[in-house]
Amino acid sequence: MGKLELQRIRLMLVPLKLAASWLMIRVSSFIWIFLFSCFLTGCIERYYAEGDEFKAGTLVVIAHIDNFDHLQTIHISRSTNLEIPVRDPVSGCHVEIENGEGSAYEFLEEAPGEYQGLPLVHFLKAGEAYRLLIVTPEGKRYESEFETMYPAPAIDSVYWIREEHPGREPGNTQEGIQFYMNYEIEMDSGRYLRWQLEETYEFHNPAYEFKEIFDTDRTFKPVPAESDWNTCWIYNQLPDIYVKDLGNVEGEVYRAMPLNFVSNHSQRLKHRYSLLVRQFALSAEAYWYWEGLENNLQSNGGLFDSQPSLTPGNICNPDDADEIVIGYFSVSGATVKRVFVSDVPDLIIIEDPYFCVPGGLPYSFYRLSWEFLPYYLATLDAKYGSVDKKCIDCREYKSSSHIPPEFW
Repeated sequence: MGKLELQRIRLMLVPLKLAASWLMIRVSSFIWIFLFSCFLTGCIERYYAEGDEFKAGTLVVIAHIDNFDHLQTIHISRSTNLEIPVRDPVSGCHVEIENGEGSAYEFLEEAPGEYQGLPLVHFLKAGEAYRLLIVTPEGKRYESEFETMYPAPAIDSVYWIREEHPGREPGNTQEGIQFYMNYEIEMDSGRYLRWQLEETYEFHNPAYEFKEIFDTDRTFKPVPAESDWNTCWIYNQLPDIYVKDLGNVEGEVYRAMPLNFVSNHSQRLKHRYSLLVRQFALSAEAYWYWEGLENNLQSNGGLFDSQPSLTPGNICNPDDADEIVIGYFSVSGATVKRVFVSDVPDLIIIEDPYFCVPGGLPYSFYRLSWEFLPYYLATLDAKYGSVDKKCIDCREYKSSSHIPPEFW
């Protein structure tokens, strides 16, 4: 029995909740990601241990590489408190991807625990196998199994249909648009597929009649031009997991696969919205890994409705078969399709009526503590009061930029 097989058996015994930030970049809207047990070569009955075999300090690796010409990141961290896990980045590692012939491409650390690289297209080739190699500052070596890169089939189309979906309250509905996609079926290379969705939308702050700040020198001043941004573009990588095995699907094109739903209860559809669909071809082993995560998130209707357990990965310490390593290394051929949406016919946008409305004023500006300065003030519909900084400078919103993206 190999080292990875021993690790998978040990992982079957351990329950855990992991922070979503360990799973991928910008998937911070989830409080937890559940990693549950399923052998990569076949599912077996789950068993939950009473002990604490999974300990704080366990290495967590997130490494999903594709053949697109863009900057890619490998995340390396260690688990901390098991009740409230926090990402603890591991700095100073030597990280590289090696092909079957022994050639390697190194990823360099650009931020704590984030190792980035731009693998050359001629290095990542369909049909070739690759593995991940990590050496920590302490000299401990970790390696993945070899993963084969398969070419991804083409995305035929991505489109939307106006629909009504159930609302949060029983009996209520909400209007919006539902995205769907059609894609080609290529059993030889693209039987196992995964999709990642990225949204970008134009966002506007209120058009205040007047804006000023009470600054750190305790005087009233106009808002500095460099901090006054009304229009921004906000980017989100959606946390949903989409995977499919096309083994039993007939035909040349798979049609009307549902993707995300965008409701009219926000600004996302008010000005202009864009959805980017990335399609990845997976190995059978990587597919079972991702399907395990998807099923666990959807089981019994929600994240917290079933007891979690760990999903075995393909990374181990070759010198210590007993050490548990969490995470998975994969390489994928990829294809993309981007669509834009604006002016949805007859769709009324319902915004928060209290969004950035000026609030109350302090009893005395001159008694404000330093931590509250500068203090932002604005007038909207003849009402003067305090506002958050982000209501003046939209760059303060998460994943927001005042610079339009190149594709806009």
